Amino acid sequence: MRISRRPEKLVVDANPILATLLGGSARRIFFEAGIVEFAVPGAVLDEVRAYLPALAEKLGASPALLEFELDLLPLRVYAPRAYAPAIPEARRRIAWRDPDDVDVLALTLRLGVPLWSNDHDFTDTGIERFTTAQLLRVLFGSSRR
Repeated sequence: MRISRRPEKLVVDANPILATLLGGSARRIFFEAGIVEFAVPGAVLDEVRAYLPALAEKLGASPALLEFELDLLPLRVYAPRAYAPAIPEARRRIAWRDPDDVDVLALTLRLGVPLWSNDHDFTDTGIERFTTAQLLRVLFGSSRR
């Protein structure tokens, strides 16, 4: 997908958050890109928190440290009531692929902003989806510094 414009707001899926906690280049997008809002359903944070013990073991860090790093991310958490009207449409578009993605798609539909996700399950759902690599190119140019 060719990105024609610099996004101002994004809905964020779990995988960029996990990549950031692992020390990946996604961190630049959160802290250097000047994005106005990183929206996330509360269910995504629950999913990320479920992975924290395994990530901590992989990194040789404490789960509490990763929880602290997660809390430092500039995320705006949305409760299900904020995107509830879009859940039936999101369910229709993606539940057959991955029911766990319904909340993310519903929030994306409700806010009308692009999704930041490396998950191909969102392909052909009628939304604009950016991968981390695409965002890095658009926001910082071809070099990753």
